[in-house]
Amino acid sequence: MMDLAYTCMIYHYPQEIKVIFPNHNNDGCPTEKEYIARYCQHSHRPTNIPHWEFYLALNLFRMAAIAQGVYARSLQGNASAENARIHGTVVQPLLRQALRIIKMETISSQPVVKNSAGPITDLFPVSEKAKELLAKTKVFLKEHVLPGEKEYFEFMSKDKDAWQIPPILESLKKVAKEQGLWNLFLPAVSGLNQTEYALIAEETGRFFIAPECLNCSAPDTGNMEVLHLYGSAQQKKDWLEPLLNGDIRSAFCMTEPAVASSDATNMECEIRRDGEHYVINGRKWWSSGAGDPRCKLLIVMGRSADTQAPRHRRHSMIIVPMETRGVKKIRSLTVFGYNDAPHGHLEIVFDNVRVPASNMILGEGRGFEIAQGRLGPGRIHHCMRTIGTAERALELMCERVTSRTAFGELLAKKGMIQNDIAMSRVEIDQARLMTLQAARCIDCMGTKRARKQIAMAKIAVPRMAQRVVDRAIQSYGGAGVSQDTPLAYMYAGLRTLRIADGPDEVHLTAVAKQELREQMQSRL
Repeated sequence: MMDLAYTCMIYHYPQEIKVIFPNHNNDGCPTEKEYIARYCQHSHRPTNIPHWEFYLALNLFRMAAIAQGVYARSLQGNASAENARIHGTVVQPLLRQALRIIKMETISSQPVVKNSAGPITDLFPVSEKAKELLAKTKVFLKEHVLPGEKEYFEFMSKDKDAWQIPPILESLKKVAKEQGLWNLFLPAVSGLNQTEYALIAEETGRFFIAPECLNCSAPDTGNMEVLHLYGSAQQKKDWLEPLLNGDIRSAFCMTEPAVASSDATNMECEIRRDGEHYVINGRKWWSSGAGDPRCKLLIVMGRSADTQAPRHRRHSMIIVPMETRGVKKIRSLTVFGYNDAPHGHLEIVFDNVRVPASNMILGEGRGFEIAQGRLGPGRIHHCMRTIGTAERALELMCERVTSRTAFGELLAKKGMIQNDIAMSRVEIDQARLMTLQAARCIDCMGTKRARKQIAMAKIAVPRMAQRVVDRAIQSYGGAGVSQDTPLAYMYAGLRTLRIADGPDEVHLTAVAKQELREQMQSRL
């Protein structure tokens, strides 16, 4: 029976096996039921085999043990196969599949490939296509992006122009394209809904360069969504197509230094019609991505109507090519001392910048309408990438405390450290469920009706990740705030995210107002 069950493994391989070893498929084979019936017919056995699930599960456990051994030999450098290390990525999927077959739901041991989001695909409706892309993304990140990230930072640390693009980026982007891991954020291109892409976004958040490698990094994703949803045919041809191809990059110019931009109706940058052109005058800052030498496109939000117009119909969005006369790069802003080269956050002055009237997106006074369509999914993407960052910080913390001794014992044995690890796991999983709930609401009800859930996630996730990273820093001591770990840079980015895309206070106010409205309506 063990031998028979072994030959039936082809019917039970998890998706990760099929992605890594594409020859393992059952194309042209009979069904499992037909195969077993034929075997039993020739061996004169009853077709109802007792404890069949036991034999299947035992074979899967055996295969997982073999894969773990191959992976272990790859770490020791004495494996015979060139792709031996990839076997480590299939151990947990094999074990989970075995447990499903014997009706168990969880596994208590620490996974070889750390990813707490795996079982989530069983709780939320996720297509087989999405599961396959998620599995392919995990392999791509592990086999290509993880070693590529090291090469990226080695390039950036050299004594050369900090605003150059490390060559490894283009190499990784080429591989991602070839593997079909490109523009997954855009439903019209990938076929994924927000819930399905959210799981992929989490994986990309674990690695600094991963979103760009898949052409899924901000602010390009938001700008591409704007052009896809609201751009004219010519605007899509001139700007959306090269962005989707990864040939250029872009920036979004909204925040201004002279006014409280948390209230976007304060914006003073002027967009004035002049015949067949618009003339733009104003000062913007935190124009993320504008420092990139590949940035060719700015989407600028400014005031296009006087105070007589309704408050949310006074502003517009317009396309400004970076090389337009009058666009002046003033300086690159630092984030807790990081200049974020080659991406950059620039302060830009628009001095009588003249662009064709056809560059107006959707129409005058439609800026806030566009912004709502742009920011909803984008905030979910940010949150899920942030959860991925928190997962990596927790992994780093666990690695540290299981290898560091203080006062006569491992840090991992100390109660305070165990409390930090446990609270981090609790908070990460809470935040993930909240964010996936928001993504599911977008899929089912649309961005507008999901505003409360989106705002709640935007409040909770960066705060959670900041706490997790802070605990990881504490476990590393001095190394945690140095360049020897990514934790300090993570902390800077996460603290900034509590301001970017709307500060916490704005989202808290929005949630409170909607909650009060819902409570009052429930009393009627």
